[in-house]
Amino acid sequence: MNLKGLTLLAATALALGCSSTEEMPVAGAVRFQAHDVGEIRGGYAVAVADFNNDGLLDIMANSLGVPELAWHENPTWERHVIVEGVSSLVNLAIADIDGDGIPEVAYQTAFAMVPANSEGLNWIARSQGDPTQLWKSEQIDGIPTSHHVTWADLDGDGKLELVNALLLGSESFGPTYDQDNASVFWYGQDGWNRGTVSTEIPGIIHRVRTVRWDEGSRDQILVASFEGIGLYRATGMGADMTFEKELISSGHDSGPAPRLGSSDVRVGMSNGQRVLASVEPWHGNEVVVYTQEDGSWQRRVIFDAIGSGHEVEMVDLNGDGRADIIANDRSRVTEDNPNGTPGVHVFFSPDDPATGEWIHSRIETEYGMNGCVTGDMNQDDRPDIICAGPGGMIRWYENLGE
Repeated sequence: MNLKGLTLLAATALALGCSSTEEMPVAGAVRFQAHDVGEIRGGYAVAVADFNNDGLLDIMANSLGVPELAWHENPTWERHVIVEGVSSLVNLAIADIDGDGIPEVAYQTAFAMVPANSEGLNWIARSQGDPTQLWKSEQIDGIPTSHHVTWADLDGDGKLELVNALLLGSESFGPTYDQDNASVFWYGQDGWNRGTVSTEIPGIIHRVRTVRWDEGSRDQILVASFEGIGLYRATGMGADMTFEKELISSGHDSGPAPRLGSSDVRVGMSNGQRVLASVEPWHGNEVVVYTQEDGSWQRRVIFDAIGSGHEVEMVDLNGDGRADIIANDRSRVTEDNPNGTPGVHVFFSPDDPATGEWIHSRIETEYGMNGCVTGDMNQDDRPDIICAGPGGMIRWYENLGE
């Protein structure tokens, strides 16, 4: 194990109240070893996919300040640029929509927090045969503050639609960002025509996530916004789809804007029951667990010391049948902020996620991270954690087991 691996083992052990040379005393916690995949100035979004159809997950990360999109090839982490000459590339979503074994990438450029300065361009990039060379991009829409995307089969016809969430309405501005409603749109592969999910979401929409909430062939979407966590279901087919909203929770609702709602939401399973995790409020400090009781969702804050929360992920890290939580922290330790907590926080689920004590481990203390995803990077049947952030590093945290 290298020095970084020992450092992370020590950090995990200390978080659990033991030295790095002792056996882990708490059932459920796992060890991680960090591997540096590459550097990216001001890293923002990160994703994993098999870009060259060799059976290994590769890593893609982007930054608003880097004018290109690239993927890192597993296991050498050689960097392959596929899109050049773009500006303010904010978020992306990956899916093999044509079934050729090489995924397509939906990505968004020309983003800005001020609607008047944001073209909000939406693109689809396709490999031209060799995924290590430049790909061909097709612009499918341009709408100010386009900010987050996900693929979802909304009408259950076997073809994925692209869902685009705007950050703001055209009349919203800082510091409160609550003067207008924001919107969510969708696009079908036949012509990429714009359809509407909702134009009535107050304030900021930060994340939209694909879920299979109901039985059947349709996907649903969860929207994290100032309003909280909303579940949107489609009825009808194709261009005739309409959407109904169910508000799961209003999230953090005790402060004035912009300290409202939810920054992100994920779904996991624990002992056969659905559990939700959220970071609240927008860019907030709370890690929140939602469990269902008597048909309603109960909100429980399990941690409130995130310096600057952004995204959350859920996966069973230790194979106990209960989803664990990964929450990144973008904050920095500076002279003005000596108590910053940059890095990655992991919370291991107790037997009862509604009432038990979640085991907290901070597995990264050096770099702030904007986003984290999970995937089995070395095919050892353990989910690993992959993160990128403003600290400038793309890191793979290898899951070494208990």
